Amino acid sequence: MAVIMRALILLFLVFSVESAPAEEDCPYGWTPFGVKCYKFVSVSVDWVTAEKNCQSVDANLASVRSTIEHNFLLSLIVPPTTSAWVGGHDGEIDGQWLWSDGSQNHFSNWCPGQPDNHGGREHCLEINYSNDRCWNDAPCSSTMSYICAKPMRS
Repeated sequence: MAVIMRALILLFLVFSVESAPAEEDCPYGWTPFGVKCYKFVSVSVDWVTAEKNCQSVDANLASVRSTIEHNFLLSLIVPPTTSAWVGGHDGEIDGQWLWSDGSQNHFSNWCPGQPDNHGGREHCLEINYSNDRCWNDAPCSSTMSYICAKPMRS
């Protein structure tokens, strides 16, 4: 019986190690989470430049699909009071928010009163806005840091 238990424990440990994301699944400087690799870039640029910079390394601005993923993205931001671009935008139809990577939009963490499209020119999504660390729609021409995401290497 003890041999069977040891074999089951060993099998569990092997499966756990193989299924967990590892640093080598992501390029140097990227952080694994779930099935993607993420990178916070502290250089301040407008939203379009941020998306193009992400695309230049086979990535997109990050999409956010859950509270857990949102909190993970916030943990990447340095200093923690900095706002950052992610891939949300409503540039096609006002109020119809999409992710630049094409993923479905089922989660949100808007700050109270947001999105408000202030002045009719706020079409891009910033996270870590205000002390509540929630979302705000901002002018795409504003400059801030950003977070890229790409699939892990297979």
